[in-house]
Amino acid sequence: MAVPGIGDEGIAVDLDDLRLFAVVADELHFGRAAARLHLSQPGLSYRVKALEAALGYQVLARTRRDVRLTAAGEVLLAGAHRLLGEASRIVDDGGRVARGELATVRVGFVGTALYSALPAVVRAARERYPALQIRVEERKTADQVRLLRLGLLDLGLLHLPVDPRAGLTATPVLEEPVGIALPAGHRLAGAEAIDLADLAHDAFVLFPRELEPQTYDRYTDACVAAGFAPRIAHEATGLQTILALVAAGSGVAFVARSVAGALVRSGVVCRSLTGPAPRLVTGPARLVGSEHSGAALLHDLILETCGNQLDRSLEEEFVLD
Repeated sequence: MAVPGIGDEGIAVDLDDLRLFAVVADELHFGRAAARLHLSQPGLSYRVKALEAALGYQVLARTRRDVRLTAAGEVLLAGAHRLLGEASRIVDDGGRVARGELATVRVGFVGTALYSALPAVVRAARERYPALQIRVEERKTADQVRLLRLGLLDLGLLHLPVDPRAGLTATPVLEEPVGIALPAGHRLAGAEAIDLADLAHDAFVLFPRELEPQTYDRYTDACVAAGFAPRIAHEATGLQTILALVAAGSGVAFVARSVAGALVRSGVVCRSLTGPAPRLVTGPARLVGSEHSGAALLHDLILETCGNQLDRSLEEEFVLD
């Protein structure tokens, strides 16, 4: 790499020459400098003289007893250290970009991930890759799939499975049981666990099916298996809104274990279900063929951070309020 010099002739000095000069200037001894540079002493002396010839001025004053910097050499050394440092930073930044460490990743996440995987992943990313910028936005699974396909999200943390025709690659990292959120004054609020069949005559608060088709069907299929078709009294898009409607007595709602264990809301109690309960599977998803290195880095970090939760979650009981 050449660095333009000063003057009408457009003098060029190689970075390698500046590195060589900096070592000689730091040592002020040709023998030691030659050893550090793995050069012969005559060869090093020749390279320094060639540098001075190219510059048009002397940078080192040599006697039989010592070597010292000239005034011009002092200025050149200070500039050489700055330039070499900047060149090193440029090379390092290029490597960080190539590895995905210096990037912005747009991440979608389902509401339950806010109470399970997402905080741990963001914390791990901040500690390991402080230059990685993560922009998160809460979105239902179907919306994440759409935005991933449009290139408007780089990574999704969503409920699985997704339609194989969507062109996404996804990996499950967390599986958790689903229970029921009840108004605090509900007739079954004092029970330790609830049989889903006992809610056959209750109103349910659920999200629109088009936002989470797979999850919606898991919930309604569980009701059908318990002997009834759920009566959907209200639909809401956000978890907080759903729980607010439960607190208001508008109905009961399905709630994931992670939410029940982490979220405290006045007027709502969470109970586990007896017998087979619906389960939510969550994991990262990317567009097949995506070359976003930052998303790949974060995807692998999610697997590393949350991978052991998949087996552990199968063994844990539903966390009650």
